[in-house]
Amino acid sequence: MYDVFRTNALLHGERPALTVLPSAYFDQTPAVFTHGELFGEITRAANMLGHLGVMRGHVVTLLCRTHARVPALIWGAQTAGVASCINYLLAPEVIAALMEAEDARVLVCPGPALDAELWAKAVDVANRARGIETVLVMGGLPAGLDDRFLDLDALMDTQPADRVVGVVEPSRDDIAALFHTGGTTGLPKLVPQSNLNQIHAAWSLAQLFDLSETDVALNGFPLFHVGGTTTVGMSVLAAAGHVVLLSPSGFREADIVANIWRLTERFRATVLGGVPTAIGSMSEVPVGESDLSSLRFVLTGGSTLPRAVGQRFEDRIGVSLLEQYGMTETVAALATTPFNGRKVRGSVGLRCPFSTIEVARPLGGGQWSPCATGEVGVVTVSGPQVFGGYLDPRHNEGAFTPGGAFVTGDLGYLDAEGYLHLTGREKDLIIRGGHNIDPLAIEEVANAHPDVSLSAAVGMPDDYAGEIPVIFVATAPGRAPTADEVRDFIHARIPEPPARPRHVFMIEEIPVTGVGKIFKPALRALAVKHKLEMLLAALDGPLEIAEITSLGEGDGAFMVKLLATPAIDQTRVGQDLDAALAELPISVTIEWVEPQAGEGAPRRSPTTRNRHGDK
Repeated sequence: MYDVFRTNALLHGERPALTVLPSAYFDQTPAVFTHGELFGEITRAANMLGHLGVMRGHVVTLLCRTHARVPALIWGAQTAGVASCINYLLAPEVIAALMEAEDARVLVCPGPALDAELWAKAVDVANRARGIETVLVMGGLPAGLDDRFLDLDALMDTQPADRVVGVVEPSRDDIAALFHTGGTTGLPKLVPQSNLNQIHAAWSLAQLFDLSETDVALNGFPLFHVGGTTTVGMSVLAAAGHVVLLSPSGFREADIVANIWRLTERFRATVLGGVPTAIGSMSEVPVGESDLSSLRFVLTGGSTLPRAVGQRFEDRIGVSLLEQYGMTETVAALATTPFNGRKVRGSVGLRCPFSTIEVARPLGGGQWSPCATGEVGVVTVSGPQVFGGYLDPRHNEGAFTPGGAFVTGDLGYLDAEGYLHLTGREKDLIIRGGHNIDPLAIEEVANAHPDVSLSAAVGMPDDYAGEIPVIFVATAPGRAPTADEVRDFIHARIPEPPARPRHVFMIEEIPVTGVGKIFKPALRALAVKHKLEMLLAALDGPLEIAEITSLGEGDGAFMVKLLATPAIDQTRVGQDLDAALAELPISVTIEWVEPQAGEGAPRRSPTTRNRHGDK
């Protein structure tokens, strides 16, 4: 990647490369770097780290929001050693555990004048994590610290910007960065990305998006996520374009979303990206008098895009929305709807150049059988952008096919033209607005409650986040805790708000299969039932769900039977319900059924059963 930035400096040195906004307000001066200046900043950062003893393979951890110097520090760390951007929303003990797992030697963080909240967390982490030799502090170094803490700005400003000194430039096969997957709860997996992985991913996305030096991209993703560093980052910079980083907190800052169309006009942006939740929020912001004529397209990825959300965005904003699919393990580049190709709503697009997407069925014993066109199976991918394996070799079990393709864990199919359609997930991860949440970590907390016998967490469909975590709880014999008591117990022990279950449902027993495993399809159907009951409660009339069943293996399609009574206007209720369901990332078929003979009132829905008929 250092060669990419050097080439841009030689060919497009005077063109703007990076603008970092300090906030959403226009009266504050942003930091602006040309391609020549950005390369100089990266070189200074690499030289500073080399001066401190960082060499190839040494990990530099960055715990920072997106401040002016952070991008250059990331790529400077990749040049001198290995960069690792960690989610600053994680609890200190999780961050410290990640740093120990990656054997980090240097921590980069903001000082109290720049970010008081993260400064306090960084000091806590530095005192927890073993092996930290140096803490580099941006924005001013407070007095009274031990000799590990150094003034980053003073050190970096004295380094040469025209050449590396004491640094061996990496080869394309050297590891450039470590990214962690998910991380909302539990200890995430660490994904090594080589320089080749990153270069190919950036180039591939630039080809599919038809990016050039004339493009200006608004980037509201965090830089600890591949969406920020690659999808709307390195892909644009690799094409010598201009990236505008939308404040230290990006789309987490409400005023950025509120001003998004004014920002688009101000920078004459041609590209804008966001996860589906951000896209939904943007669609609620009136365009007003803002001139969006420069905007070529808007891209989205990270989680399932509800069709209604995508359609509403295009109808209101009048700009094409392209879906893209990637993972940390593929440096964000797996499949993309091509700017110059056919757009298929509901598809995440075509494979990236020089890579292969195959859909296959696991046969057991590590063997796989390819699926036919249109047949649903597990999505696998291989190519130069695909990582070579997790940092911890234990995580590689089952991660690759015998042929070396990475097993994504997602279910989908390829159509006759090669467009990939995702239909569900093989894994049980809950994806809330692009954040991967491990249900096991929630269940372990719930199961620690003295009155809980067993619990199971699943995702409930949500019109804003795609899905939200909920948990079903069976109590121990003779115990009767309330849902509120269990919820408070769980929330107090899960440090990250996105992972805290929104609802706690008390049930008599957790459905299991014939061999005693928790049967989550039944619980997902039950979560959908509760969601539908919430929607029905907002409609007029005594509506009751008689039965709900999951259709197929993807758990994204459901049959719902509603009890028909003379007091219900089925046509009107059906129309209202269809409008509400259009906002959810699931498919629901409604059927009206008559009450059973002899019933004087609508009956309640029966106990949820799994496919074997067991409760």
